[in-house]
Amino acid sequence: MAVKLLILLLVCTWLAGRQGWPRLRQAGLVLALLFVLAVGCGPVPKVLLHYWQAPYVQRPALDWAPANAIVLLTAGSTYPPGGPLEPGQTAYARIAQTVVLYRDCHASGARCTVLVSGGDANHTGEPLSLTYRRVLLRLGVPDEDMVLETRSLTTWGNARFSRAKLQQIGADRIWLVTSARHLRRAVFAFEHFGMDVTPVRADYLRGLWSWVPSAYNLYATDAALHEYAGMALYHWYAWRGRLDVPPENMDPAED
Repeated sequence: MAVKLLILLLVCTWLAGRQGWPRLRQAGLVLALLFVLAVGCGPVPKVLLHYWQAPYVQRPALDWAPANAIVLLTAGSTYPPGGPLEPGQTAYARIAQTVVLYRDCHASGARCTVLVSGGDANHTGEPLSLTYRRVLLRLGVPDEDMVLETRSLTTWGNARFSRAKLQQIGADRIWLVTSARHLRRAVFAFEHFGMDVTPVRADYLRGLWSWVPSAYNLYATDAALHEYAGMALYHWYAWRGRLDVPPENMDPAED
């Protein structure tokens, strides 16, 4: 999204030059340079991400209920040459945090069920939840303690289609695991569908100060803007009274 904004600014600058508006063209070039420096050198992603993730920096105390559901929101997949589908690069922190929660819950003697939420959002022919299940099995989460939600294509769908699964599980407490930057939007969606969740962050993304523009900061800005845009869309639906209609044009979790 940040790249698209920069391209739009440069196109407008070029058009100003074509129309014979030199001052507007110069202003556009200055704005483009400032945009590259502000994003690439760190201040923009640092501000955007710090505010957005601040409520979720500290993970909650693990006070387990008698019956618990740990909801893992998927984050894409990748298909290495010659191998089966694997979770995407940003997914492993979520998987690791889910396993940590499951082991702690199991050790406490409480009932623990992991709900993996994610359909075939990448159009690979396999639901993301099934791809993640293979990794969770290898990490020691037994199949009988896992439930798969295979229909959702978006964060909104994660909440929408998880509701019935969670009702079947009969959990006293729902722990929602995803990236810190994704939690605001995920919590909003789950609460809309009447679920009281305890958010637990996995990874935490931050901008980095740099003397020269960094591709990493561009990525971090894109991730932040994606979440801001997604939440704005959800609030627009709420204002229009259309939250019963899932905004399926938003990407899943990656996010």
